[in-house]
Amino acid sequence: MSTVNPPSRPQQIRTFLEQNKLRAWLAWRPDELVMLTGYLPAWGVSVLIYFANAEPLLFIPLLEPKDHLPQGVRVRTYPWGDIKCADPYSILLAAVADELKKSGIEPHEVGMNLSSARSTMPINSAENPPEDFASLFLQLASGGNAQSRAGFAALYLRKTSKEVDCIRLVNKVANIGLRAFFDNLQPGVSEAEVAAAVESVIHRQIGHDGIFYSRGWAMVQSGPNSAEGGQFNRSTGRRLQNGDLVLIELATCVNGYWSDLTRTRAVGALPSDAAELLALVTNAQRAAVEGVGPAVTAALVDSLARNKIAAQGFDKYFTHHTGHHVGFRYHDPGFLIFPNEPSKLEPGMIVTIEPGAYIPGRYGARIEDNVLVTEDGHEVLSHVSGDRQ
Repeated sequence: MSTVNPPSRPQQIRTFLEQNKLRAWLAWRPDELVMLTGYLPAWGVSVLIYFANAEPLLFIPLLEPKDHLPQGVRVRTYPWGDIKCADPYSILLAAVADELKKSGIEPHEVGMNLSSARSTMPINSAENPPEDFASLFLQLASGGNAQSRAGFAALYLRKTSKEVDCIRLVNKVANIGLRAFFDNLQPGVSEAEVAAAVESVIHRQIGHDGIFYSRGWAMVQSGPNSAEGGQFNRSTGRRLQNGDLVLIELATCVNGYWSDLTRTRAVGALPSDAAELLALVTNAQRAAVEGVGPAVTAALVDSLARNKIAAQGFDKYFTHHTGHHVGFRYHDPGFLIFPNEPSKLEPGMIVTIEPGAYIPGRYGARIEDNVLVTEDGHEVLSHVSGDRQ
């Protein structure tokens, strides 16, 4: 198997803190906690102090499950969920402030991402933190300026070998969902019924391979609905018919790590023009995947797909980027695989490759894989035997 040798996660974090003259980082967003410690919160109100020169300290609510807490991290509870405590957040704030004070750390030496935008969800995604949760810590983390937040976002880009294994597991589970998609492509079955079958088998992976959380978000579009796949993804009650192209956009989260896959398949025999479009998109996607490697620019990878589609006169129907970073979120921060993007791929990066073409009112197609950049090339994390036509 291809090798990936980026710095360890603690090395990456502590280098970031040193470069930004920070002695600690406060984190509560689920994707940040997963990246920093591998821990996915159940309630979404856990707070981590990641010290530059001490073991991280994690505050969890009293009602948090204790069976998948991270290793190498000190853990303390606070009385969120205690019926006798009317204001657990004031106790949490005081405890965090006390730990920083004991370490002699001033607010300008503490960074934090104050926004909850584009964050992932905790395990109990129906119960999100209060809207002003992050603002509790404003007085403690004045070092979270725009420069440091940008530097922190860059930590998402290069995954360690352990993290790659976690993302490889997500793709394994997602492919179980894709098999259910293929198996349910029958005339008369609705888009929503196909999506439900996919999500069901993904959820049933809990309890296997060390999986304590497994969720899928399957969005299935068939026939003329597939032409809308370049604008939005959703499942409707439309029933599949012979001759349809059917597109699935599938987000999958396993233990806090994410994959992002798309497949397009046929129901029965396709009309020749639809078959040609699907073949064109498939070939464009393969060309871009083959171009992924260290020191290759995002613009070059994009052009490998975009030029093939343009050569057949379909360039105006390819309306989005060719890819993005993935792993800690459905869409990780970082540069896009996009025209004229000069950023270069590096070992440890995981990107999606997802060209598509969408003919309004008729049909659309997209193929998407998750591709790891290695020291000597790339590895497609999302291929399984028999998943292609």
